[in-house]
Amino acid sequence: MATTVTMKRGTTLAGTVNYTPGAGPANLLSTTVTSDVIDVAGTTYHLTVDMAGDGLSFVLRYDGSTADWNTGTGRWDIKFSTDGAVFYTETIRILIIDEVTH
Repeated sequence: MATTVTMKRGTTLAGTVNYTPGAGPANLLSTTVTSDVIDVAGTTYHLTVDMAGDGLSFVLRYDGSTADWNTGTGRWDIKFSTDGAVFYTETIRILIIDEVTH
């Protein structure tokens, strides 16, 4: 079952991701991390990735305004590329809702 996140249109989209080493690399310093959100209308929003100095966490954020994002259920995932191998997180459902009070 996919994770669902609810976000109000016009607010900031940002979050910290913690990496726990296991069968993969000891940290993500040599890994390229990218992330996109695709809204219900198919518009793609590229997120900025700020890697921590130790490579064990990173912050994802959208640098623009979300005020014009289309409401409805979109999709969001994170891509990891290292040594020619590519891995993705599960696809997260992102429910973009509008403001109630005008």
